[in-house]
Amino acid sequence: MSYKEIFNTILEIFNNNRKILEEKGWIVSSPHSYEWWGGLKSAEEIIISSILVQMSRWEIVKRAVETMRERGLTDFSKLYKTKDEELYQILKNINFYKTKVKRLKIISEIILEKGLERFYDRDLLLSIEGIGEETADSILLFAAHKPYFPPSEYGRRVLSRVLGVELKKKEVKELVEDNLSKDVFKYKLFHAGLVTVGRAYCFNKPKCDDCMLKIVCKHAK
Repeated sequence: MSYKEIFNTILEIFNNNRKILEEKGWIVSSPHSYEWWGGLKSAEEIIISSILVQMSRWEIVKRAVETMRERGLTDFSKLYKTKDEELYQILKNINFYKTKVKRLKIISEIILEKGLERFYDRDLLLSIEGIGEETADSILLFAAHKPYFPPSEYGRRVLSRVLGVELKKKEVKELVEDNLSKDVFKYKLFHAGLVTVGRAYCFNKPKCDDCMLKIVCKHAK
């Protein structure tokens, strides 16, 4: 099978296993829905959570974002004006929360100055402290609905085993963008599926017998 055939087969497997993806926090929905990202409601919530989730558990981050929503703090204007101490109380269970509050304030200021559409520029995103390639591409894909594929560690591990070659994260991004058509739905589903497999099966000692990708995975075979 060519890489294009393998990737499209993987995509079909992910589409047929939406329930498992949902169990791991991904809601397969329409291409331009924000709910893919754990059921969040807006671009603002996705941008905020993309910063908070770094080196932190998603379940804790989601609860914090829901609290921010209830208090109106997912509005960047209100977030920017809110005292750091108030944000610390909401985010104190998140790793490096004081650093992340600082970053959210910087992002809020940029968005208030430029607007969301001008904020969705990859070079601009990568120039902001705390935003690397995975976070930038996640924001572009899930908040802006633009076809950029996020290079995650889960994706690197899973595709390295599936293809039987040791990949770097950057190479995963290149392979996906070369072998799947530039389609927001496909990119969202492929990323969600790779992360799900990485979290559910593809550990250091992988559970190959249970994995949904075992029929195409060289490591499993």
